[in-house]
Amino acid sequence: MRVRSVKYILLFLATALLLAPFPAQASAEMRSNFLYSLANFHDKVPYNDVRVRVDRIRDEVYVLDGATVRVYNDSGMEFFWFGDNPELEAIYDLAVDEKGDLFLLSYSFDNLANPEYFLIRCNYRGDPKEKMKLTGIPSEFPRFFPNNMLYRNGRLFFFNSRQSQVVVTDRHGKFQKGYDLADILEVDEKDRPKTEITGFNVDSEGNMLLTVPVLFKAFVVSPDGKVAASFGKAGSAPGLFGVVGGIAKDDRGNYLVVERLRSVVMVFDKEFQFLMEFGYRGDKPGNLIRPNAVAMGNAGKLYVTQVRNRGVSVFSVSDD
Repeated sequence: MRVRSVKYILLFLATALLLAPFPAQASAEMRSNFLYSLANFHDKVPYNDVRVRVDRIRDEVYVLDGATVRVYNDSGMEFFWFGDNPELEAIYDLAVDEKGDLFLLSYSFDNLANPEYFLIRCNYRGDPKEKMKLTGIPSEFPRFFPNNMLYRNGRLFFFNSRQSQVVVTDRHGKFQKGYDLADILEVDEKDRPKTEITGFNVDSEGNMLLTVPVLFKAFVVSPDGKVAASFGKAGSAPGLFGVVGGIAKDDRGNYLVVERLRSVVMVFDKEFQFLMEFGYRGDKPGNLIRPNAVAMGNAGKLYVTQVRNRGVSVFSVSDD
């Protein structure tokens, strides 16, 4: 009788343990899964190192390929495109605000000796509504010609990778602030031409995220123009920098950095400790070939561009 009572007690304790919630782990393990490549109704779109911008409010993705902008839904399927309107000039980059308005960074090459660039505001269909020039840019930024543009919290960030300069404006192109990134990173004047910034992004707090291949470093530059942090070491082992490219920050505060030489995306935590890497050179769907830029989407989605007509690969990056 006593043995049977002991069995019932052990059964009750085992059931209680199974039903009880598991305690949170001190450090969750990061995982990555290949989801799909951006596609249309025919097949995967064979992009080759394109510009990707994500509208996280509407969960849509914009891809700029030459003069054509294609729009994808949250499943990675193309549902709209534009770019054949001559009023849009030569589109170099785009951004989307909270309302769904599109901002195009476009160039006019009517005068090849002195090309002009414009900020064109469009509706969601790409119909131009307003054409603006950047105004109020001070003399410290002579002949500023941006080749990248990002929108964050009501401000537009214009970046020139060769000049290593950033100009921040309001939604109407009016100058608010400027940064000489080479000066902030304390690059010697003689080294400026060869110290190109290849990865540029802006997080939700307005910090600028940079990668500089020749320095084997990634940098976090605060809105007040100071280096808040830097990380990275040269090498070919996991977590080390060979030829770094794009950089992004996820919703958990992790940093994702492209290592182009080994064709991987590396993940570092908010303390800049290496967590994992994924991709690797190959022909399988989850492999990458010479990745370059990354863009964060919702629910841990990461969009990765690459070469050799491999298209834009979409991964899920999450913890346990």
